[in-house]
Amino acid sequence: MNLDQLKDDSALRTQIAVDEGIRSTPYRDTMGIWTAGIGHNLEAHGAAWSEIAGWLRTGIPDTLIKEWFSEDIGAAVTCCGQVFEGFAGFPDEAQRILVNMAFDLMYELWEWKHLRSCVAAANWKGAALSILQSRFATQGPKRAARLAARMQAIK
Repeated sequence: MNLDQLKDDSALRTQIAVDEGIRSTPYRDTMGIWTAGIGHNLEAHGAAWSEIAGWLRTGIPDTLIKEWFSEDIGAAVTCCGQVFEGFAGFPDEAQRILVNMAFDLMYELWEWKHLRSCVAAANWKGAALSILQSRFATQGPKRAARLAARMQAIK
């Protein structure tokens, strides 16, 4: 699908929301980073401690969570377009899986040489194996297993 459609794809949005969870108060993620909403990295987006402390007391409005989510999905789609040559022409399912990963990893995907090579060759089984043998899989084993199974099923 084209990249604008992908940013608004309900299946993609649903799977990321399930994988990330939805939190209306800030929390420290598995890496110790202040996060809120749907996997929104507050530190990377310049949130001051005073803002974080305020949100700990009052919570974050749903409108702001939705705004962050749209921005973060847009950033993940843009990242995939830059990291994976020909991304716009990939099967829809491959696009969704890679954007899901980019939502979490962003430009760390540049370092995934094996995954990038497999994806460039439309070797979806090899790409699935790359996902399973990664640090990403040790940090989020259920998510990685689910994404790898979906990647392996692409024809």
